[in-house]
Amino acid sequence: MALALRAWNGCRSAVSLAVVLAAVAAVTVASAGAAESGAPSWQRAFHDYSTGLVFEVPAPLVIGKRRGHARHDLVIDIDSADLPKAGSSASLCAVALKEQPEDVRALDQAALNTPEMLEQLTQSMRLTLKLLGRVETIRPLGFGNGVPGAAAVITPTLGPDHENVRQYIAIADTPTYRISLSCATTAAAIGRASPLFEALAGSIRIEAAR
Repeated sequence: MALALRAWNGCRSAVSLAVVLAAVAAVTVASAGAAESGAPSWQRAFHDYSTGLVFEVPAPLVIGKRRGHARHDLVIDIDSADLPKAGSSASLCAVALKEQPEDVRALDQAALNTPEMLEQLTQSMRLTLKLLGRVETIRPLGFGNGVPGAAAVITPTLGPDHENVRQYIAIADTPTYRISLSCATTAAAIGRASPLFEALAGSIRIEAAR
């Protein structure tokens, strides 16, 4: 365990500012003009065989487009006809994968699942997200296959109508990929949206190695 912690501590990019900012950017950057493929509006299950990414979305969420992103290996948009988007978001949410650096890939899932690792992830998120806005809540959240992660709700300090925006950001680590879910809705809608976001995060998993 001590060796795993040293490897984690030596790889600060795994919990770096750039990675967490990229998780937010995955939903706030407009997808117009990006390489993308459509998905039927009724689709509620996703499986990418090249990465092993699997998830299901609870109604009324639906799976949207797959699109390119400069800082992620895979981004899938999530939309809803019932929940409002906020700020400059092109979609309500985005599920994203980013390949882990070599030091993290050397660890197994059991090492990443320890309370010490989760505490480091949570504290790194807290410190980083304070640079983006006011952290309303941050707490542990289980992803699929029993992978522990953390979820935060923030009120951004910049952007259109930012005081009325609530960003939901959830992150978990596997040896192969960092998984992130980022959503942006309104302050009025975050109460009813959060259980849906949590259910979505709880289904996100890596089923097979690439």
